[in-house]
Parts: sequence; C-alpha cells; structure tokens
Amino acid sequence: MKVGIVSQDEVDVSQRMQGNIADYFDDFELHLKSKMVTSRHISETISKIWRVCFACRFVKMTDLNADVFLRWLQEHTADGMGARTRNSYREPMNTYCNWAVSKGFMHYNPFKRIPKLREETDVRHERRAFASEEITKLLKAEEERPLHDVTTIRRGSRKGNARAEISERTGKEAVRLGLERKLIYATLLYTGLRKNELASITCVQVVLNDKIPHIYLKAASAKSRKADKLPLHPELARQLKEWTAFRKAEGTASPKEKLFRVPAGLDKILNRDLAFAGIEKRDAMDRVIDVHALRHTHATILAEQGVPITVVQQAMRHADLRMTMRYTHTKLESVSDGVRKLPDFLGKDGEGQAEEVWSVDVSVNIMGSFLYSLPCFNEQAR
Repeated sequence: MKVGIVSQDEVDVSQRMQGNIADYFDDFELHLKSKMVTSRHISETISKIWRVCFACRFVKMTDLNADVFLRWLQEHTADGMGARTRNSYREPMNTYCNWAVSKGFMHYNPFKRIPKLREETDVRHERRAFASEEITKLLKAEEERPLHDVTTIRRGSRKGNARAEISERTGKEAVRLGLERKLIYATLLYTGLRKNELASITCVQVVLNDKIPHIYLKAASAKSRKADKLPLHPELARQLKEWTAFRKAEGTASPKEKLFRVPAGLDKILNRDLAFAGIEKRDAMDRVIDVHALRHTHATILAEQGVPITVVQQAMRHADLRMTMRYTHTKLESVSDGVRKLPDFLGKDGEGQAEEVWSVDVSVNIMGSFLYSLPCFNEQAR
C-alpha cells in the first residue's frame, strides 16, 4: 500500500466538493424521477433539503456537517418536533448525500451516523376511527353544509341569519358541491383510498358495468407503486353511477376528467364539517379524526365484521401485516365480548370449572398456533 499518494479520482471528488449544493439539484431531481416517485414526493424532498441547508448555512458540498445538522434537529425537538417530522428531514439529507457519493461528488455521507428515531414511541397525532353514528352525521352534514353556507349570513351584525334570497345558479352549485363532497368522503371510507390517490382517479378508472364494480388504481398514483383494483360497495357503486350520469349531462365526464375535484385543503374542510355535524375532532383520550381517519375506519369496520386480517391487509394494500394491525381500532365492546367468554373463577361455581378451563386452554393453544404462523409473530420470535 502506497501512503501519501492521492489518486486522480480522489482529486476529482475533492474538486467537485467545492461546488454549491444547489448546482447538483437538477441531476438529483432526474435521479428521483428515474425511481418513479411522485412529483409531490420530489418537491417535498427538495424543499426539505433547501430548508435544512438554509437553516444550517450549508452552501457548498464541503459545508455539509453532521454535528451542525444534529444540533438543528435537537433544537427543534426541544421545541416540540416529533420523531416522524424529525425523520422526514433526516431521510432527504441522507438520500441526497448517498446519491452524491455514488456520483463522485462526495467522499462519504456525513449524515449516515445520525440515527432514525422510532416513530411508534413518539406519536404526536394519534388517530381514531369514526363511530357508525358519526359517519352518518358527517355524510349528512357535508351534503347540507354548502347550501347552508350560501343561504346564511356569515359576517357582520346579522351573522347567522338567513339571507333574503340567492340566485338559482348559486343554489344549484351549492347542492352539486354538497353531493360531490359527500361522495368524496364515502369513497374514501368504502375503498380505503388515500386522499391523493382518490384525487388522481379519472372517470375511465371507475368500472361500474363489470361483474364486480371497482376502481382501477394506477401504479403511478399508488403509494406502493403497484396497480390495483378496489371493489365497490353496492350502494356506493349505485351512487357513483348516478354521479357519472349527472357529469355526462354536464358534459364533464370525458375519460380523462377527474372523478372528483378533491381539494388540497380537504382536512380544513373536514374540520368545518365536523363542527357543523356536532362531532368532536379530538376525544377525551386526545385522539383525533381527520381525512386519513376514514382509511383507519375502513380497516376497523372490516375487522369488526369478521373479515380475516389477511384480507383486510389486501384491502388496505399493506405489504406488512403489522401496519394493518395499527389501522384496526378494535372497539372495547368487541374485546369485552371475548373477555366474557373466560370462565368464572371468582363466582360460587369456580370449583367446577376444570372442564371449561381445559376447553379454554385448548382454544388458546389452537389460537396461539395460528398467531405464530403469521409473519409478524414469526419475525418477533426470531
């Protein structure tokens, strides 16, 4: 081994490291596009790299420093930044530096040693599933609120009073908006689609005349990057048929037209809908409901209806069964029904429970064998 001799490759890398970080962003963006990630993911990745570089005063590639970045993360953690948000900044910086190393723009990734935090131990935004009566109230409220808003004075001394009159066109637009928003919520609930996935669905992707009516989700729009067919509930399929017929009458049902105009600020709209419906956004246990909670509700209802967890996993399009388990919020009543089946050891008949205990032990052994066969339990055992 020759000591003190620097190769030409090392010299070239050292020269490239004198360049500005932003000079390589165009090539980095092309790299991300080649991985078939969404445009939103690309913009968020670049945006977070920009923010870190601005806050930490990273200008040149040689400025990238793990201690400075870690200090910035720790300052924001002290101010309330959660593990998930912290990881969301760590990941883009690692991705960029790993790419830069592979291209010969850096000798090594300085952020590789910064640990990824366990998000499940620092949940800042715990969701809950909608209760059945809340779903009914929400859908009714969303259908009614747009018309209520345009027929009610919302500012000034007469706030809350009914308007004298509105135009026929304004009334029709409000009714249409209410119907569309109700169907947006219902489709999210019945299919388990994510908001951005639903926003990508066009009219041609809604197959209503098939033996099994379904929505076709393209791979480019799916979070997993896998195409899939999502079966439709019969009543949802019927109402989507009516919606499609209505759109055709409007002349807005061409194959490439979006099925719904899903607002970017749907979470804020939902907050107003919850208030209008009289539904608490945050419960006594500090759990919240938002648009993504409709997806949680989809998984929870399937599980409560006795659908096998592996089928729920397929419906949710999860690669890992453990993720599906996190989405199923089992109600206390359901657990209580199971607990009631345990033998009564505390009552007067406790001494005569030997036979029942034996049967329970057998049942537990059988269930234990089944659970141990699941991937998540095998992994834990290993």
